[in-house]
Formats: sequence, structure tokens, C-alpha cells
Amino acid sequence: MAIEIERKFLVIKDNLPKLTGGQHFVQGYFCGSTPDEPNIRFRIIDDEVIITIKKGEKGSIKRYEWEFKQKLPEEEIGELKSLAIRKPIEKDRYKIPYADLVWELDVYRGENEGLVTADVELPSVDYNISFPDWIKQKSEIGNDPKYFNINLGEHPYPEFRDGES
Repeated sequence: MAIEIERKFLVIKDNLPKLTGGQHFVQGYFCGSTPDEPNIRFRIIDDEVIITIKKGEKGSIKRYEWEFKQKLPEEEIGELKSLAIRKPIEKDRYKIPYADLVWELDVYRGENEGLVTADVELPSVDYNISFPDWIKQKSEIGNDPKYFNINLGEHPYPEFRDGES
């Protein structure tokens, strides 16, 4: 079992570096909608499916995480998508090294077009982050339910983007 310590932020799109080498994936959930209950998600990258189980504590950036990978034929991937409790989301992920960390930048597609977020995994809860100039440091969204990927399938970004700070 791995422990994930992650923080998530909105970005300043105009300050982003040129994005190359991104990875497209579809992500959906079988269960879980709050940070303190287990969630089980699938992520589809080409013909590979990654099933992830995460369990955290409310208000914490620390979560337990288990992952399982398997290649599946296209028809089984379609069946898997149909089991999602909410509409799966699509996004492209870019990995951007900065200082001594790697930031994962997510550019959302489809109904969540326009949303761009960045998360960073930390070696400890109290780790002092050096922020790139494209991170909105005062817009940390890791504990904001409207930005949870599981919720973006039911309430896409355009429904609340006007209220964004």
C-alpha cells in the first residue's frame, strides 16, 4: 500500500510553459464521493485500465492508495465505462518538473473544457513547496468537492466557473 500526499491548485493559464508529451485518458468512478470514504476509480489509457482504490481522511492531503493495471479489449472497456456511477471525464495530463518536484497538469476536455488544474505529490505533509509562476497559490482546490474528478462528471466546470476566484 502506498501513501499519497497531494495538493491541487488552479493555474494561471497565460503563464504556462509550452505543453508537450501529454497523455490522454478517460476517468470514471465505481463508488465514493467524499474524501473520507473509499473511492474506486478507473483510468483508461489506450487499451490499459488502471483501477485505483483511495481512502483518505476529511480535510487531509494524505490518502492511502492501491493500484491495479490490466490491458482490456475495446468491448470490455466500453462495458467498464457503462458501470461508472457518473459520466466519465476526459483530460490530458502533462508532467512538468519544477524545483525538486514533478507537477501534474490536467487539461480537461469535453464538458469540462476550460478547466486546467495542477497537482503535486509531496514527500511529507509539511513539505515546503517552491511554486512555479503558473500556480495560483491562493486557489488550492484539493478539498473543494466541486473540483473532485468524481463530481465533474455530474456537475461539469461550466456550471460553476463564473464563481471561480
